Parts: sequence; C-alpha cells; structure tokens
Amino acid sequence: MDEQANARAIASAVRGPFGCTLWGMTTLPAASRAPSFWRDSHPSAVLAGLITMLIGWAGPNVLIYSVAQAAHLSDGQAMSWLWAHALLAGLTGIILSLRTRMPILVTWSTPGIALLVTALPGIPFPEAVGAFLTSGLLVLGLGLFPPLTRALQAIPAPLAAALNAAILLPFGFRALQAFGTAPALVGVMIVAYFALRLVAPRWAVAGVLLTGVVASGVLNLWHPQPVALALTRPEFVLPQFSLHATLNLALPLTLLAFTGQFVPGFGVLKTSGYEPAPGPILRACGIASSAAAFAGCHNLTLGALLANIVTGPEAHPDARKRYTAAVWAGVFNMIVALFAGTVLHLLGILPTQAIAALAGLALLAAMGSSLQAAFQGAQAGSLAAPVVLLVALSGIAPLGIGAPFWGILAGLIVYAIERRPLRPAAR
Repeated sequence: MDEQANARAIASAVRGPFGCTLWGMTTLPAASRAPSFWRDSHPSAVLAGLITMLIGWAGPNVLIYSVAQAAHLSDGQAMSWLWAHALLAGLTGIILSLRTRMPILVTWSTPGIALLVTALPGIPFPEAVGAFLTSGLLVLGLGLFPPLTRALQAIPAPLAAALNAAILLPFGFRALQAFGTAPALVGVMIVAYFALRLVAPRWAVAGVLLTGVVASGVLNLWHPQPVALALTRPEFVLPQFSLHATLNLALPLTLLAFTGQFVPGFGVLKTSGYEPAPGPILRACGIASSAAAFAGCHNLTLGALLANIVTGPEAHPDARKRYTAAVWAGVFNMIVALFAGTVLHLLGILPTQAIAALAGLALLAAMGSSLQAAFQGAQAGSLAAPVVLLVALSGIAPLGIGAPFWGILAGLIVYAIERRPLRPAAR
C-alpha cells in the first residue's frame, strides 16, 4: 500500500501548478524532462519493455493472421496493419508516458481482432478502413466528453483490482496448460523463476526468458525456418464509407475498445497506484487510431493485459520511475515495426509453450498484488470484488460486449447495494 500511495503522490505532483499541457495533460517543464529519462531508466525497465514487446508480438499480434486468412487479405496488407500498430502505438505510448511520468502502454484492441475474424469477411477492405477511421474519431469524441472520463475515475480501487486479476489469471492458466504439454521445458522455466526470485528477483524474468531459449534448443523444440531481414513496406488505403461497415464494424469496434481495453486498462493503472486523467489518453488514442486506419489498422487503445509488465515492481524498484519501462516498450515496438515480418518469423522459432510460460511467469507478481488489493482493500464481507472476478472470468458476452465490462458493471451494482443504508425496521 505504501508503494501505491507513493505512486499517487507522484501522479499528483506531475499534475502540479508548474507544468505545461499537451492534449490537456499537465507535464513537467521541458528542460527537466529529456535528461531525467536517462537518469530514471534502469536495466530492469529496459528488460520489461523488451518482454512486453516480445509477448505482444508472440501473442495478440499473431492473431492478425487469422483475420487476414478469414478476410482474404494479402501479406502486404497484413504486414502494413502490423506496421501501423507497432509504430503508432509505440510513439503514442512514449509521448503519454513521458508527459504523465506514468507507465502508459498503448496497443491495439485485442477484442476488436476477435470481432474482425467473423465480421470483416465480405466487407471490402476500403470500407473496413473507413470504419476503422470512423471508430478512431468516435474514441476521440469520447475523450471530449467529461462525464464519461469522470465515471472512469470513480471506479472503486478494489473493483479495479479484481478486474485486473481476472484479466491476468488466464495467463497463469495457459502457463499451467503449457506445462501439461511440455513439462520438461516449462518445468525448467518455473524452477529458474523461483530460484532467481530468491537471489536476484529483479532478473527473474530475464532468467526465465534465457532459460526458455536454451531449454527449447536442448530439447529440440525449436521450429527452425529461414528468416530474411527485410523492411516492411506499408500499404496505404483510401477509406470508403458505408452504412453497412459503420454498423457492423465501426460501432462494435468502438464499444469493444472502450469496454474491453480502456476500462480494464485504467483499472490496471489504478491498481498499481497510477491515476492519469482519462480524457487526454482517450483523445491521444483516438488521434493515433485515425492515423493508423489509413494503413489498414483498427483501434489503438490503452494496454490492459500487457500493461501489468510495465507497472509492476519488476519493471523498476521505484514506482515513480516505471514510466521508463513503458517508454522502452514503445521504442522496441517502433524498431520492430520496421521489420514486422522478420520479427514474426523469429518468434515462430520458439515453441508456443515457452511463450505461454514466459507470459504467465512475468505476470505472476501482478496477479498476486491484484488479488491482494481486491480483497484486502474491500469492506469486510463485501461480495463486490468476487462478483467482478467471477463475471469477468466467465467469458460471457451479452449483446456482443465482453465479459470485463459486465464484470465491472455487476461489481458496481453489488457495491452500490452493499453501501445502501438499511431502513430501520417498522414498529
């Protein structure tokens, strides 16, 4: 709790009277901003940024192939999509993190990819690009609506922590499932993680990554393939607009971005003690999404799943300086954007079990802190946090809206009922 209070104090200081503004965001004076990043940075922050990029490219990013195959997109269109995402998400995350001095990770909407697997086929790609642009402008509009941003800030911290735990636990489950299919490989990685946590906890995740690479080679689990170093050439698309694409893509993508990324993303930050103003982040992501649409990329949003890597103690021993981990994640994303196809082929060499184990172990500490904050910070006997956890983990999606949104909504209803004063019994 001291660490969270410390981070909140820093957030308040950053919003102090001596700053300047960008996109409505208060910042430190420019003269003190550039040099301090290098002083604040730490090898563990660089490593956290690298792991964030690796897990993102080995996990959510490869899902674009499912969309490309379902919608019969060319390799050039798929690579352009990845290029726009990595370049603009990295740049936006760097700007936001430096401006706020908080670890703001920007990525694309993973629930949006799941929607596009089924919704994109049959829609001409220029119309889909028009829908992506429309959705980006809608997110920008949401950032200009103060009541919405105030509602995001009012979510109780224990409920935000429970939502974050629900987002993280599936990573742990997948790591255990990977152990079931590759016990030797994943077992060695687990042993390495807990052994290093005893002697050098700051380097535990780095040790797991190195152990996974070496063990995969020793166990002959690599998937060798020729990899050519080649620059990605983006393909820009002139958007077209149609009512069909707007109703079937733009509106659902906007709703999924808000409920599936921004709501849990702000929850991750709040759980770690960071409370940035939502409006500027929504506006920045809306602007970046609108630009990315011209290269065929859908919504860029606040990170939720991967954000835990750059907000936890492994990213930096000082909570005030963890923003550097998000900056490094942005830098690495911008670098690999130039070689999107090459990086994807390199990641394909490692077995999927190694990637799953790396993700689960890298997020294990964040799982523990989220569960602790959810239940220790809640009122004694409250069921609001367990309701958030159960509903968000259930995977239900009424009206096509993801389970995280319904989880936080159900928790808020229970929270309101529990805090409602009881009427005295009639005499």
